[in-house]
Amino acid sequence: MQSKQSYKHRVRSLLAASGLTVAAFAAPAYAGVDIQFEGYVADKMDRITSIERNREGVFRDYRTEGTRTQVKPRDKLRVSYFAGTEWGNERIFPSYDDYNVPDLIKEMMERGIKEADPDFNGTVQVTIDKLRIKDFSLAVISSHTTQMSGTVKVLDAAGNVTAEHDIWAGIVPEYSASNNYKGRNYAYVGGAVATRVGPIAAEFTEKALETLYPDYDAPGLVILSSR
Repeated sequence: MQSKQSYKHRVRSLLAASGLTVAAFAAPAYAGVDIQFEGYVADKMDRITSIERNREGVFRDYRTEGTRTQVKPRDKLRVSYFAGTEWGNERIFPSYDDYNVPDLIKEMMERGIKEADPDFNGTVQVTIDKLRIKDFSLAVISSHTTQMSGTVKVLDAAGNVTAEHDIWAGIVPEYSASNNYKGRNYAYVGGAVATRVGPIAAEFTEKALETLYPDYDAPGLVILSSR
């Protein structure tokens, strides 16, 4: 496998404009986002997505983080307890069949750009070269802490680079006691922070978006208390 693996996801811009401006949300604008991974992150992305899909299936069935062998009968009660919540991954992927890690990061970025700058006409290239998740079920990713880093580059409609930033993010979540959360942040249970990609993806994309748009309050991670 090549050391650099590109996952390109470009979408057509419907409105013509130039530069980065902060504006209110206005569909039907589209942002072009290109997600790439480098080094070991690229090499292991298929395996990362496979592990994530298995855990995502368990979470959707039981609203608990872990494998099916770890699920207890009482865990099923969480489904009704959190019945009104819009979870982070499910906001991006209503259908489990569509779930994958590259598109999770891509869609989080794209949603933010649409909201912050609906007239944006260009491409945002995100290259992720470091991904560590404390208790992730893959040795090369597992670490003593959870973090994601990479670069974010903005290209105008002519392909000229107009901005480039190094981005590093760790876990600094908000918390909510709600069991029917529908706020603008991406909701996860506490156990996901140490085992799943979604929480650190939410933190990374929040940091990236607020670096590109300093006046924009981007959605980030919110942790819901589970009983």
